[in-house]
Amino acid sequence: MTREAWVWFGLAMLSLLWCGVCLALDGGLLLPALAATVTMICAADASARGRTARGVGWVFSGSIWRTALILVGALMLIQLLPVEMALLLAGDVLAYVEVLAAVGLIAANTRLKAVVEATRRAVEGWLGPVLRTRTAARAIRSPRPPRRPSSADDADGRGWAFA
Repeated sequence: MTREAWVWFGLAMLSLLWCGVCLALDGGLLLPALAATVTMICAADASARGRTARGVGWVFSGSIWRTALILVGALMLIQLLPVEMALLLAGDVLAYVEVLAAVGLIAANTRLKAVVEATRRAVEGWLGPVLRTRTAARAIRSPRPPRRPSSADDADGRGWAFA
């Protein structure tokens, strides 16, 4: 194997390591798998190495260099995006839900007080005469006479309490 083939073989090993890290962290495998495939093909075939080197040279030359560098950086950062965005958006959405719940409870409490007051007035309007006659009927009843002990009470009943 030539020195150039060993370089591509080393890049293939790094790409496979990158795939393993992405698998372990539940990240996206598109870019690491693509890099591993290309580097393994280039490590195995000299003509593929030449074509890949010419293509990479053309892509990373001049103003395309800047665009490609930004694109590669974005593709590498997008591997972290799902986890970071999920955590960020989960907290953000939770805050919005809490605010909406608080506002909803305040509005419901305000509306509920008015509904309860209107219901109380309506029920008092319907049941007012019934309740007044019932209270008046209670007031008319004669009170019971006080209860007296019967004559069959035993005078020394207190002594049996200690027996």
